Amino acid sequence: ETMEALGSTSASFLTSDTPLTSSQCLPKYQPFPLTPTHKRKHASLEETPQTEMERAYYQSKLQEAYSKLAVQQSALLRMQSTVVLQSMYCDCVSEQLAAQEEKQKKRKTGQLNGDGLPRLLTGDEFYGQVVEHQKAAKEDKIERENRRKQKEAQSGVMAAWKEVDEARKRRNKDRRVAY
Repeated sequence: ETMEALGSTSASFLTSDTPLTSSQCLPKYQPFPLTPTHKRKHASLEETPQTEMERAYYQSKLQEAYSKLAVQQSALLRMQSTVVLQSMYCDCVSEQLAAQEEKQKKRKTGQLNGDGLPRLLTGDEFYGQVVEHQKAAKEDKIERENRRKQKEAQSGVMAAWKEVDEARKRRNKDRRVAY
């Protein structure tokens, strides 16, 4: 019943079997304080206490009602804060999903004619794609070479650091033995 009701709202994508995309987002939750919708009038509110015993009884019932109200309000506040935190988390996950989709769009197969359809290989459009592909391949090769050089430099620095660290450990060990 609830799932059917959700199926007709803007959050219907949550109940469907299709995978989520970054374009689908939860409706924004707007928290607001809930107050009783109608006042209740009891006959006991009209009575004035005749004795101290009645006064104490009415005071205890009033305190009981206030404590129930406080419990309900704190539960409502916890639920609202949970919904706000969950919506913040969903926004964060949605951004990550969008970044992942964007990354997948950028990933290329390396083939210019990968869809199996015939192409005019001497056409201006295809020639432009070939030039762009070659340019991207050169940039990628340069980027890989730069990363390799950085990795080599980093490994050299790490090797030197490890030697210094081992020497420090040996000195500390010798000092402990001497102590």
